[in-house]
Amino acid sequence: MSRKKGFWRSSLWSLSLLAVLAGCGSNAASDSNTSAAGTATNAAGGDAEKEPVVLKLTTWNPISQTVVDKFQEKYPYITIEHDKVYDQFREIIRTRIVSKSDMDMLWLFPNQVAEFSKEDVLMDITGSPWLDNYLEAAVKLGTVDGKTYGVPYNSQPIVMFYNKTLFGELGLEIPKTWDELLAVSEQIKASGTAPMVIGSKDGWATQFITTSQFGLYQHDNPDVFAQLASGEKKWTDPEFSTYFDGMKELADKGYLLENSVGLSYDQVAQVFKEGKAAMWPMGEWGYSENFDADFSAFELGAFPIPVNRGDQPLVTNLVSDNLLVGVSWSKHQEEIKLFMEFVADPEIAKIWSDETKQAVTVKGGTSETYSPLASSLQPLVDASEAQIFPSMTSSIEPVMFPIFQQILLKQDVDTAKLLEQMQAAQDKDI
Repeated sequence: MSRKKGFWRSSLWSLSLLAVLAGCGSNAASDSNTSAAGTATNAAGGDAEKEPVVLKLTTWNPISQTVVDKFQEKYPYITIEHDKVYDQFREIIRTRIVSKSDMDMLWLFPNQVAEFSKEDVLMDITGSPWLDNYLEAAVKLGTVDGKTYGVPYNSQPIVMFYNKTLFGELGLEIPKTWDELLAVSEQIKASGTAPMVIGSKDGWATQFITTSQFGLYQHDNPDVFAQLASGEKKWTDPEFSTYFDGMKELADKGYLLENSVGLSYDQVAQVFKEGKAAMWPMGEWGYSENFDADFSAFELGAFPIPVNRGDQPLVTNLVSDNLLVGVSWSKHQEEIKLFMEFVADPEIAKIWSDETKQAVTVKGGTSETYSPLASSLQPLVDASEAQIFPSMTSSIEPVMFPIFQQILLKQDVDTAKLLEQMQAAQDKDI
């Protein structure tokens, strides 16, 4: 999914903390896959005698047809009917739910899951054994009031893209802490190249140095963002006192490309590709949206953004914005559970990962070939702690993004007062 045109503006800062599911697809992988998740030999055991079942799967993104085919081979009495809704997804799904239309499985945005879980719309999959195949943070994200309704599946890490060629010429190693990132930036600056580029014309694209701390907050307290949303915690609490300090430090030390503050997302990508800056913090979608097989100006790499200090762990924030759920009034709940179990198999997940060109939250399920960067990036992600990037309440975005822009412009700011502004916005949603 393209994040620059939809996700960050309409759903990243929504009301709750939930996310995605999907699966995998690759012809090469399917030739060799003999896992328990399924081949055509599984038609035994009475399946051929069962009444035909059609499962409707409603999504706004493409799915892995290879995985669907494999599922239907394993369960020949089940047919998956893919219903693609590209525009006005929220409105269309709300209308169908209100009218209790004939639905079985669908992808939902995070705030929709929180909303519909309170209306008895969603199947409860709490305690399903295959949930153990997912990252712990992913299962937690799909859980509301102690009940699990789905699991974030496809994901895209927040990363620091970097000029691997320049790093090699300067003898630099990938930084794994904030202090190491500063040291690397100082050496790059001394070489005559800008260490980093962040434009502020598109407010959402300014955030990733600062919001990469979200995973650290969740490491210390998994419920922190729910507590902020409820008023139990406040942005003015001591634990958030350094929230804006990292971005301010980069700006004050001159580590950001000069005269780049007014650049848009597309313009930032272009100046980075031209080698005018050595690093660019962005979601992994920045690769698919801006680079192709013909890019040869330098060797490109990516690593998790290291905002950890002292004994804090290195955390990779994973963005997931859709969740596969079952509908409570479906007549085919057992078949829905079979599909959910099927896509939780790591070998099946690798196929979906390859075919959808994204990482997945199934442990061991991300393909090392889903992206040209995957073979070098995925081991770094696996070596870090993974947290799912949270959604936030709706009044935060209009306040937070302009704050980032002020900092990038090197305006004289009082970070304590900025946090008061954040809390004032938060209070509107409580």
